[in-house]
Amino acid sequence: MKTTKLLALLCASLFLGACSSNDNSDEEPVINEPVEGMFVLTAKKGLAGADLLYTNSTLDGTLTTTGKGIEQNGASRTYLTHNGFIYSFMFGGSAPGAVTAYKVNALKELEKVTDFQTETMHVFGTIGDDILMMKNAWQPEEEFNNWYRLDTKTQQIVARGEINANKLAGNGGKAFFTDLKKVGNKVFASYWNIESARTFRSSYTDSTMIAVYSYPDMKFEKVIRDARTGSIGAYFRSGLEVDELGDVYVLGTKLGPDKTGAHSTKTPVAFMKIKKGTTEYDKSYFFNITAASGGKYVFQKLYLGKGNFLLTMGDNPDTYGTTMGLSNPISFAIVNVYNSTYKAVTGAPDPASIYRTTEYSNNYSPLDGKTGYLGINIIDMATFSISGSIYKFDAETATMTKALTLDTPGGFTSLDWLPVTK
Repeated sequence: MKTTKLLALLCASLFLGACSSNDNSDEEPVINEPVEGMFVLTAKKGLAGADLLYTNSTLDGTLTTTGKGIEQNGASRTYLTHNGFIYSFMFGGSAPGAVTAYKVNALKELEKVTDFQTETMHVFGTIGDDILMMKNAWQPEEEFNNWYRLDTKTQQIVARGEINANKLAGNGGKAFFTDLKKVGNKVFASYWNIESARTFRSSYTDSTMIAVYSYPDMKFEKVIRDARTGSIGAYFRSGLEVDELGDVYVLGTKLGPDKTGAHSTKTPVAFMKIKKGTTEYDKSYFFNITAASGGKYVFQKLYLGKGNFLLTMGDNPDTYGTTMGLSNPISFAIVNVYNSTYKAVTGAPDPASIYRTTEYSNNYSPLDGKTGYLGINIIDMATFSISGSIYKFDAETATMTKALTLDTPGGFTSLDWLPVTK
């Protein structure tokens, strides 16, 4: 169910560390003093196989891989950085999955700090020193979503609980969480109301639902609902963002199919807003992306700061938001949610040559309101050879340029930044 992960982004210099942020960070953006760090990139050699993790001091030029890299166990991995660690989660559907964590040591090399096994986690949120993880009910007969709280200081799971997915969804459906965000002292958990994760089909394609929980006890408080767009985020893709002002921007992707497998056009792809300190949608705010883009679908977002987002888009809907240009032309746009402006990005490779872009919310921005980075992997259909590059996006000019290239055939799967641990 989970496709090739490709991720990548870049920073202006070696010292942007704590003043920069990955899109998988669920904390409100905070600007701190620069600290020393390294980029952590993952890539595959060829079309498939396991990821290898690399460190690099820059994202310009060429990534040298010969004789380097830490190979991951399992071909399908998701990555999350928090509190100076990068966590590598193996995907196993509804089966257990291994988790490995690394830090960048004083030698500026990756050092493994823990290796353990959990349920396969589908959703992650970072809250204080914790990582909140969610394993969704996958099979039709499964009733409960299970949450776990990992303390990054001790690398131990310190609390766990369950949420009745059938009861939360109601109406005969099952709540499948797509995002977890810290909002004030609460957790906002967006979800789809589906029949099961085998199909992701739903009778509620034009509804946007967020469950609100207290933290750390995860006590249910309410559901925030709206019917102006639908299906927040997607499978392994964030649909919530907390900006510098503490407001929440909600992306209705409309990627959830109905019971026949079709995608509803009753409501548009859109951004909505929840003002800081409230738990209701702001009825005065609505940014219609379908109208602005000429009918495109959003597969993933990257927050750049100051209200600017980089959107990865497809001409056609895809339940999993799979960014494969071979079957669905991929394009990019810069939008500003403060003034509801939309700018198509120029400088992209031919969509027909794109094998994958970096996916699953590991793309990168220094949160300067201008710059973002994302990986694009190109396929040569004559030889089936893959070449991976990281592109730099400029929000002011709505352009993209190649920044870092993989030195061997293969594709980037993630890019993160970690501080050096002395």
